[in-house]
Amino acid sequence: MNRQSYALKVACLAAVYYGAAKLGLNLAFSAKSVTAVWPPTGIALAALVLWGYRYWPGVAIGALLANAWTGVPFYTVLGITLGNTLEALVGAYLLLQVADFDPKLERVRDVFALVILAAGISTTVSATIGVLSLLAGNEVDADAFGSTWRTWWLGDMGGNLLIAPALMVGVTHWPYDRAPGGRAEAALTAAAVAALSAIVFTQEVGLTYLLFPPLIFAALRFWQPGATGAALIMAAIAIPLTEHDHGPFSANTPDERLLLAQTFVGVACLTGLVLAAVITERKRAEETVERIAETLQESLLPSRLPDIPGLEASVDFRPAGERHRVGGDFFDVFEMDDGSWAVVVGDVCGKGAGAAAVTGLARHTLRAAAVQESRPSSILRLLNDAMLRQRSLEEFCTVACTRLELAGADRVRVTVSSGGHPLPLVLRADGAVEALGRFGTLLGVVEDPELSDHTAELAGGDSLVLYTDGLTDAYAPQRVVTSEDLVSILETCAGQSAPEIARGIRGAVLDGGVKEPRDDIALLVLRLPDRARVEDSEIRTLLPRDPHAASVARERIAELEPLLGRVLFGSVRLLVSELVTNSVRHSHAGVEDPVGLRVAVFADRLRVEVSDHGTGFQRRVPAPERGSGSGWGLYLVDQLADRWGVDRDEAVHVWFEIDRD
Repeated sequence: MNRQSYALKVACLAAVYYGAAKLGLNLAFSAKSVTAVWPPTGIALAALVLWGYRYWPGVAIGALLANAWTGVPFYTVLGITLGNTLEALVGAYLLLQVADFDPKLERVRDVFALVILAAGISTTVSATIGVLSLLAGNEVDADAFGSTWRTWWLGDMGGNLLIAPALMVGVTHWPYDRAPGGRAEAALTAAAVAALSAIVFTQEVGLTYLLFPPLIFAALRFWQPGATGAALIMAAIAIPLTEHDHGPFSANTPDERLLLAQTFVGVACLTGLVLAAVITERKRAEETVERIAETLQESLLPSRLPDIPGLEASVDFRPAGERHRVGGDFFDVFEMDDGSWAVVVGDVCGKGAGAAAVTGLARHTLRAAAVQESRPSSILRLLNDAMLRQRSLEEFCTVACTRLELAGADRVRVTVSSGGHPLPLVLRADGAVEALGRFGTLLGVVEDPELSDHTAELAGGDSLVLYTDGLTDAYAPQRVVTSEDLVSILETCAGQSAPEIARGIRGAVLDGGVKEPRDDIALLVLRLPDRARVEDSEIRTLLPRDPHAASVARERIAELEPLLGRVLFGSVRLLVSELVTNSVRHSHAGVEDPVGLRVAVFADRLRVEVSDHGTGFQRRVPAPERGSGSGWGLYLVDQLADRWGVDRDEAVHVWFEIDRD
C-alpha cells in the first residue's frame, strides 16, 4: 500500500474516532473524561483487526484530539491517549494471535473470544491507565478510584460488544446475500425492533424481555448482520431515552442507568451473535457433509457415459431425500475385454454410508467379474459371493446386468440377467414393448441365487430401457406406476431418440408431482438408430487454413461415428485428416482461402470431398519411403478407399468413396 493511501486511512480513522469520542464525552457525568458510553473503543478495535496494527496512529491522534478539549492537564491527556491506544493494540493482538480470531464471527469461539479477550481483558488497560492519569492530574479523588474505574471499564466494554462486531460484520459479510431473509423481511424486522425498543424504553415497567423475540428472529433469518443490526437499533433508541431518565432504568444515577442500558443491549447483542454463530456453524457443517456426500455419490457413478459405437445413450439419475445422504441406486457402462459392452443398473437397500459401501463393492466387483466372465448371470453370481463374504445379511441389492454385442451396423445382441431387479424393457421401432429376461433372486441373501440369461436382438429403431424401482414408486403409496402404465408410456415414445425417450418417461412419471420422489431414480436408455432415418445425411463445412484444420475437421465429423460404426469411421477420420493436411501444406492457396469439406452418407456408400483454390496435382500415387513422416496421405487414400479422384472446376476437389456393407 502506498503512503498516500495509508495516510488517508489513518486520517479517516482519527476523524471517526474523534467524532465518536465527542458523542461519548457528552454523556460524561462523574468526571469530564469518564463516560459510561464509549463507542471509540469498538471503532479502534475493528480498525486494527481489519486493517492491521500499523494503523494505531489513527487511534492515538483521535484520542489525543478528543481528550485535549476536556480541560484536564496535558500530561493527563497523554496518559489517556496512551491507554486508549494500547487498549486497541492489546485487544487486536489477543484476538488475532492468541484466539486465531475470524472477524466474520461465524464461530461461537470467535464470539466468546471477543467478549473475554477484547471486551473483558483489553479494556482494563485503558481503564487502569486512564484513571491513574486522572488521579495524577487531581481530576478524581482516590476514594472514587473504584467507581470511576468501573464506569470507564464498562463503557469501553460496551463499545467492544456493540460497535466492534457491527463494524467487523458489516465489512466481512458484504453484500449480505448468504442469509435466507429478504430485503422486505429485513425492513419489517428492523421496524419491529425499533418500535418495541421505543415502547420498552419509554415505560418504567420492566418489559425488556419483549425485545428478545425480534432479536432472535433477526439472528435466525439474517445471521450475524441481523444480530448486530438489531442491537444497534436497540442501542440508538435505548441510550438517548435512558439518558433523559426514561425507561426501566430511570430510577438510577445518570452513569448507572446508562451502564445498565448499555449492558442490556450488549448482552442482547451477545445472545444474537451466539445464536447466529451456532446457525452458521451448523450450516457450514451441513455444507461440508453435503459436499462429501456429493463427492462420494459421484465416485460411485460414471463421470460420463462412454460412447458405444452405433448406439445412442441417455441417462437420468436423481438421488432422493436429504442432500447429505448418499443414495443406493447406481448404474455403470463399460467395455469388456472381448469388445462387447456391459450395462448395469442396480439398487442397494438403504441409504447413507452403509449403502455407499455396498454400492462401491457392487460396482467394482461387477467390473472385476466382467474380466473373468462374459455371461451376465455368472457376473452376478460373483457379486453375490462377494457380498456374502464382505457384507451382513441386512445389506443386499438388486441388479440388472446386460451384455451388448454389436453384430454389424444395424443389429445388437442383448443378453440380460436380473438379480431381483425390474426387468429391462425393449421398445421396438413399431411401438411394441416387451420385458426382457426373468426375475432372479436378490443378491447378497442366499449362497445359490436363481439367475438366468436371456437373449434378444435389437434392430434399427429399437431401444433398451433399464430403470430402478424408484421410477415406478416415486410417489407411492398415493400413486404407483404399474408395469402396464410404463409400457403404455413407452409405446408413445416409438421412433424417438434415446434422450427424447428418457425425457418422455420422466415427464409422464415425474412431472407434476407435488413433492420430491421418495426414492432414488436411475433411468438408462440405449437405442440403435434406424439407418433409414439417417441415410443421405450430409456435412458441409469450411476449415481454417492453419495447422489446426485437421483437428477441426475431426471434430466436425465426430457426429457420424454412431452411424458408420467404429471401424468405418476410423478409416474416414484418418483419410479426412490426411487430405485436409495435404491441402493446408501443399495446395499453394492463399492464407485467407478456407479448406472446404463435404461428407455425404448414402445408403450404399459414403463420399468425402476436400476442396481448395490451389494449383491442383496429377492423380498418381508414389509409394512413400519407409520411416518417412510424409508422403502417406494419397497412399492411404488409395489403399483404404474403394474409389478416389481429383476434379477441377472453379476449385480443386480431391474425393474418395467407401462402400457400406
